[in-house]
Amino acid sequence: MPKLFGDRTLPALCPFCRAEILPPAEVAGGQWYEFACGCCPCGAVFALDPTARNGGAVFLQALTMAAGDDLDRAMELAEGVDYDCGYVHKYNPDLHRLEPHSFGTLYFIRLRALAGD
Repeated sequence: MPKLFGDRTLPALCPFCRAEILPPAEVAGGQWYEFACGCCPCGAVFALDPTARNGGAVFLQALTMAAGDDLDRAMELAEGVDYDCGYVHKYNPDLHRLEPHSFGTLYFIRLRALAGD
């Protein structure tokens, strides 16, 4: 019997290195860690906005995580100078895949190497 419907889902990949990421997980501790998050082997950190309505808070959490849990340092960082950001839209946290009718968004932050480091 022919397959009538194809799988329209895609794996969740890091926007920086294109590696498949592990599912975001809850993190214990940290006053800013309200959303599930994770990290990629390339050094990027990410946080999940399951509804695509909490973008600012999720972005701040990812930025704070990238800054080593230092909110003051995170606020001093500049996009395009100190870090790069990327987004993965249409993420389904139940399937850990991208699908056309999902609303989740993964916010990625990767710090740039500093000249003195």
